[in-house]
Amino acid sequence: MEEPTQTTLPDGTNKEVTSLFTVENLIKSHISHIETVKTELSKQNEMMNDILSNDLGYKEASEEGKEVNKKKAEAKQNVLKSPSNASLNQKIKDMRQELKELKNALSGYLQEYQKIADTDQIESEDGEVRQIVYSARLIKLSPKFGK
Repeated sequence: MEEPTQTTLPDGTNKEVTSLFTVENLIKSHISHIETVKTELSKQNEMMNDILSNDLGYKEASEEGKEVNKKKAEAKQNVLKSPSNASLNQKIKDMRQELKELKNALSGYLQEYQKIADTDQIESEDGEVRQIVYSARLIKLSPKFGK
């Protein structure tokens, strides 16, 4: 795997720009390291799967587990055939979807609040002070969104 391109700056560059490039270089090196670890992890997982697939005891236990899971899924489907149970199951799915949508909306509102109020804290209705935290991650752009 090739090393990431490290950007160098001329002397006298202002602190903000220097800091930005330092962080950018850290990001690039971490992306490279993550990819290396992912590749190695994949190889190690493949080796472990080969070991497990060649072990008779594991193979038997795995087959038994598959059979039990199949019976469990069939039993669940039989339970869900009842209209009241199917209705309850659908209600659970709907509530999970609603919760997901509410959390996404809250995330947007928190970002807007933080920009307007210039603070990362907010007091909830119960008087508890909460901190706004973010978890950033990178995703690859599809070719149609690329440069």
